[in-house]
Amino acid sequence: MAFRARLLTLSILAAGLAPLPAAAEELKTTINPPHLMDTTRYGYSQATVVAPGARLIFLAGQVGTTDEGPNDFESQVDRAFDNLIAVLEASGGRVEDVVKITLLVKGHDRERLAYLQRKRKEVFGGHLPASTLIPVPALAVENLEFEIDAIAVAPAAD
Repeated sequence: MAFRARLLTLSILAAGLAPLPAAAEELKTTINPPHLMDTTRYGYSQATVVAPGARLIFLAGQVGTTDEGPNDFESQVDRAFDNLIAVLEASGGRVEDVVKITLLVKGHDRERLAYLQRKRKEVFGGHLPASTLIPVPALAVENLEFEIDAIAVAPAAD
C-alpha cells in the first residue's frame, strides 16, 4: 500500500498538480507568542503553521488560570478563549479560520455546558466550527477546570 501511495504522489508531482516539497524547515513554522508561557520546555509549541497552499494552524490546548483574579470555571473559560485567539492571531489566523475545536471540561454539568454554548456563540458568532466536548476527571494540574484546542485553515501567504 505504501508503494501505491508513493506512486500516486509522484504521479501528481510529475503532472504539475502540486509543488515539489521544499526543505523540511520551510514546510512548517512554530509559533510561540512571547507574552504566553514558554511551552517549548515541555516539548510542544503553541501553534504550528503548515505550507504550501492553504495553511493549517494547529493550536495547542489553552487554559485560563491566573495568579491574579478569580479561577472559577467561567473565568478560566473566558481567559482560555482569549489565549486561543491570541495564539491564532499570532499565527496569522482569524477566528473565522477555525474549523475544529476540542473542549476538555472537568466537572462537566448542565450549567457548564450552557456557559460553553453561550461562549462559543459569543466568540464564533455565525461561524460554526466543528466541536468536540470531552468531560474529563482531571487536567494537567489540580486547579484547571477547562482547556480548549483548535485547528484553523488560513489562506496561503503571498
